[in-house]
Amino acid sequence: MADPTGLLRDLDRILLSTEQIHARVGELAAQVEADYRGRELTVVALLDGALFFVADLLRRLDLPVRLVSLGASSYHGGTSSSGEVRLNWPAGVHLEGQEVLLLDDIYDTGLTLATLRHRLLAERPASLRTGVLLNERRPRQTEVPLDYCGFEIGDEFVVGYGMDYQGRFRNLPCIGILKP
Repeated sequence: MADPTGLLRDLDRILLSTEQIHARVGELAAQVEADYRGRELTVVALLDGALFFVADLLRRLDLPVRLVSLGASSYHGGTSSSGEVRLNWPAGVHLEGQEVLLLDDIYDTGLTLATLRHRLLAERPASLRTGVLLNERRPRQTEVPLDYCGFEIGDEFVVGYGMDYQGRFRNLPCIGILKP
């Protein structure tokens, strides 16, 4: 894999290649499209980590899509959850009666997704489904039902394809594990 950024040298190993990610995102898009055929979809995307995943997924959907971007985090610059979710809800966003799909990069502790699902359900959407690119196999603080999942991974801190460590590595086209 070409490394114009020089960031690959900081990886211990590549967990998921660009080709694997793009193929799986295409499969997820087909599932979402089949589930929402004939309806307008409101996608609620958790940024910044899910940016690449959401952009690639939405470009493959042949559906009317409305996008709402939210900022939410429980990591605050570290490699483990702080236990406190910070949520930035944009003014003027109302989801009552809409078909809502919540998308995030990774399901790890469950805290961020659970907090957001609770907030979204308070909006009284017609439906609410949840999708993630990565489902990390680990003990959870809170369980959240997943409707769409790209990959199951082990309990490891990952970077790339939108996910970062202290603001770096988001622009890697693959997903990898940093060197210790």
